[in-house]
Amino acid sequence: MGTAREQVVAQVAHTPDAQRYEPVFTNPTAYRAPETPRQETLCALFAEALATTRVGLDDDFFDLGGQSLNGIRLINLINKTLGLELSIDELFDYPTVAELDQHLAG
Repeated sequence: MGTAREQVVAQVAHTPDAQRYEPVFTNPTAYRAPETPRQETLCALFAEALATTRVGLDDDFFDLGGQSLNGIRLINLINKTLGLELSIDELFDYPTVAELDQHLAG
């Protein structure tokens, strides 16, 4: 089967009028809203780094199109906003808001 990340079907074909199709995720997670102030902050920072409108607790940074450059941006935003010293490795280990929040609660 594979992870949701591996199940992404990239539809990059162009239509005759040159419109591009966006990637289709075959295993999307249901939106789960943040429950604490820190989770709200993390969701907002994930959304800002990914240039999207909404990120839920269980949304995987990489499944949402995250890559190393906006990952570094996200880590910098989190460190500046929350006064932390996270590394990019921690984003790879805890790619969802819920996982990262639990890690921070430690």
